[in-house]
Amino acid sequence: MYDLPITNHAVLPVMTIEYAHLVMREHLDCPATICPVKAQAKRRLIEAGKLVPADVPHLGY
Repeated sequence: MYDLPITNHAVLPVMTIEYAHLVMREHLDCPATICPVKAQAKRRLIEAGKLVPADVPHLGY
């Protein structure tokens, strides 16, 4: 955002779905395997059913 580097990657005590979406946008260049807050946001979105990882098998029927 504003071409400034992201400097805070700390995990939050509570993450809403809306904030998880914001984190995923702001930490676009961060790998979720390295960035703790992006990993937390990804888990939150998966738990809420808002994100289905590609490595999870999909049942098309």
